[in-house]
Amino acid sequence: MSEIQAYDIKARKKVSMINPHPYLMKNGTWALKGTSSETGIRLFRIVGRTKPTIRQSKLDTFRKLFTSRQCGCGKNC
Repeated sequence: MSEIQAYDIKARKKVSMINPHPYLMKNGTWALKGTSSETGIRLFRIVGRTKPTIRQSKLDTFRKLFTSRQCGCGKNC
C-alpha cells in the first residue's frame, strides 16, 4: 500500500497521512483529508479533478466482510 504524503505545518516537513478520505471541494476539485502521523493535526492535500482511490487495509476489509453478512431474518446482523 502506498503511503500518502502531505506537508505538516507544525512539523515543517512532509509526513505520511493517517486515515485519508476523499473530499470534494466547491469548485469540483478533489482533495484528501487525514491526520498527521507525527503531530496528529489535520492534513489536507489537493489531488486534482479525478476522484482518488484509496486502498483499504486488510483489517478494514475483513471487518467489512464479517459485518455485511445477512442472517436468516434478512437484516445485517
